[in-house]
Amino acid sequence: MATKTLLTVEEFLRLPESMDEKYELVEGERVLMSPTMPLHNLVRDRLLYFLIAFLEGHKLGTALSEQAFHLFGSTVRIPDISFVRAGRLEELTRLPQGAPDLAIEVISPTNTPGEMNKRASDYFAGGCRRVWVVYPEHREVYIHGLSSVTRRDAGEMLEDPELLPGFSVRVSSLFD
Repeated sequence: MATKTLLTVEEFLRLPESMDEKYELVEGERVLMSPTMPLHNLVRDRLLYFLIAFLEGHKLGTALSEQAFHLFGSTVRIPDISFVRAGRLEELTRLPQGAPDLAIEVISPTNTPGEMNKRASDYFAGGCRRVWVVYPEHREVYIHGLSSVTRRDAGEMLEDPELLPGFSVRVSSLFD
């Protein structure tokens, strides 16, 4: 049986970037991320657009797409979208330490429930306050907090008064 080569975060960051592949570091193991499909990208970009437009006028923080975060130990995750409160991104030329305040994952057909639960657990272990999981095929969003999960369907509003006071968008508008 072959043993896996575990990497430190520093070793992982020194690896050459690939134009065709994207990797995360999960407990020291380099893990290839699945390629995304157009539906995934369209939904991600639409939600990112809504967040950036809202944040421009409110100065609550920054929304980023596919930004790596050193969550803890030898784990580096890349949420589809992240929100980081104002004042937390101090060094823009270094990998952010800890989780974003909000991590957003848009589900692709290749994602498994176990994988998504592990991702959410990693975000929370890194200090994340909320994880939104967007299901384009079902036109719904699950809002994960530390102690509860709330489902929003296409006819409802997506909002988070604690992290994004004043932000509100109809869930269906993410998929139109």
